[in-house]
Amino acid sequence: MKDSKKHAFVNVLLLLLSFQSFGQAAASLKDDLKSMTALLKGEFDNFQQFVREIDTKAPNRHRRTHIVFAPIQAPTLGENVFYVKHYYDNNPNQIYQWIYIFKEDPTEKAIRLDKYTFKVDSAYVNLNQKPDKIKTLTFDKLENTKGCAVYWRRNGDRFVGYMKDKACLMESKKDKKKFYMTDSLLLSKNDFWFREEGFDEAGKRLFGPTDKVYHQLKRCEVYVGWWRLKKEGTEDKFDLNRQVYLHDQGGRLRLIDAEKKPTKYTVELSKVIFGKDLEVLKLALYEDGKNEALDFAWTSSNAGMIGMNVKWFQSSFAKLPPPTSTNTK
Repeated sequence: MKDSKKHAFVNVLLLLLSFQSFGQAAASLKDDLKSMTALLKGEFDNFQQFVREIDTKAPNRHRRTHIVFAPIQAPTLGENVFYVKHYYDNNPNQIYQWIYIFKEDPTEKAIRLDKYTFKVDSAYVNLNQKPDKIKTLTFDKLENTKGCAVYWRRNGDRFVGYMKDKACLMESKKDKKKFYMTDSLLLSKNDFWFREEGFDEAGKRLFGPTDKVYHQLKRCEVYVGWWRLKKEGTEDKFDLNRQVYLHDQGGRLRLIDAEKKPTKYTVELSKVIFGKDLEVLKLALYEDGKNEALDFAWTSSNAGMIGMNVKWFQSSFAKLPPPTSTNTK
C-alpha cells in the first residue's frame, strides 16, 4: 500500500514537472518570438560585402542586395505579420515581395515562419505604406508553397533559421522541373545573413554558393538631410531640396533640379572600411560616367550628423531614430 502511494506521488510529481517544463518552453518561445520580430524590423543591405568582394576580386561575388522588413497590422492574417520587399543591384523598381507570418511552434520548439507570395504581385507594391490596402488583404489573395516553412531558434544573442531537409519541393516556371530549395539564415542586432540553395531530386546542386558564403546584410540606419547645387552656367542661382532621405549602407540619391529634371550628380551615404578594420561614415558626391567621387566627407561610423561643402555643392544629413523606411536606393 505504501509503495502504491509512493508511485502515485512520483507520477503526480513528474506530471507537474512536465507541465512546468512545457509552460517554461511556451513562455520562452513567446519571448523569443517577441525578441526576434523586434530584431527583424527594419532595412538591411550587403553594401560592405559587395564592395569588399570587388576590391579583393573574390571568385564568387554576391549580388548587391537590399531587404525591407516592415511589420503590418493585418488582423485577417493573424499576428506578427510582415510585408517584405527585396531587390537586387540597387534597383528598387524591380522588386520581389512577400508576406511573412511568424508564430510559435511548440512541437518544433522553434519560431515558425510561413512565407506567402501575392497572386497579383503588382497590386501590392509598397504595401506597408498603404493601410487601406492592408485591411483588404486576405489569404485568398496569397499563395504558399507547402513544406517551405522556415524555423528559427535562439542561439545566444542571435537567431538561426533553417528549413527541413527535402521539405520544400518547388517547380521551375521555365522548364517545369521540380527541385528542392533550402534556406539558411542568421539574424542578430545589426546583421541579417541568408543563403539560398537548390538541388534536383537526385541531390545535384542547381543554384546557390558553392563556397557556402552567406549574403551578409547589415542593418541600415536612416538619415534625413538637404542639398544645395549651383545651376550650371550661373554664379548665384542654386537648386535646393530641404528634406531627402538616405540609408547608410550605400544609399544613393539622384539630385533633381527645380524643374524636376535629373542632374548628372548623385550623393551616396555609406559605412565603409578604411584599412583593415576602421569603419567610418562617408558622404560622397558622384558625377555620371565617373567611378571616383568628385569629393567626399567622412566621420566616425556612429556619428549623428555628416555634411560637406565644396562651394558649388553643399549637403548635410542627420540620423533619424529607428525605425524609418526610406524607399531610397
